[in-house]
Amino acid sequence: PSDAFQYGPGLSVPATSVLTDVTLRPQRAENNPRECTPAPVDPSTAQARVGPGGPAGGTLTAVVVRASDTFDEFVAQVKRCAEFTLGGTVGTTVSTRVDAEEPAGTIAMERRLLMGPQSPESTPPTTSITEFVAQQGDIRVYVQNRRSGEAALGAEELEATRKLFAAAQASAFAS
Repeated sequence: PSDAFQYGPGLSVPATSVLTDVTLRPQRAENNPRECTPAPVDPSTAQARVGPGGPAGGTLTAVVVRASDTFDEFVAQVKRCAEFTLGGTVGTTVSTRVDAEEPAGTIAMERRLLMGPQSPESTPPTTSITEFVAQQGDIRVYVQNRRSGEAALGAEELEATRKLFAAAQASAFAS
């Protein structure tokens, strides 16, 4: 729901414009290694909202979509692929740290996207993502707080992201 975005309204956006960024599944390539390319989701069923992310200056994104893999398969891949190169990019490296203290049926993670090769002379831009994912049946919910740099979210902004995740789950999984 739009009003679940604490820092301003979450606006409905065409899901196809955010699915690649949220799922880390390239449209026309595979990740390296290949087994780190996520299973496809059904873009025709996707709903997405994007709003301001708070003091860190990023964005909050909530996506609900039908997934083609089970939640256990999704989690296993996330854990197996702690670092990979995003397909279709000029060397964007994705590093993932899973927070194992989430309730059953959900996963929380911190991702870092290093956008290009690093050298002693230059450090490419970095994006940080605090991400929560849940799934019931084939309905998957993603909530991300995406921001520039490597700083962790402050306690207030992390709580706002968790509240959006709870609201997105309640809306998506309502009977």
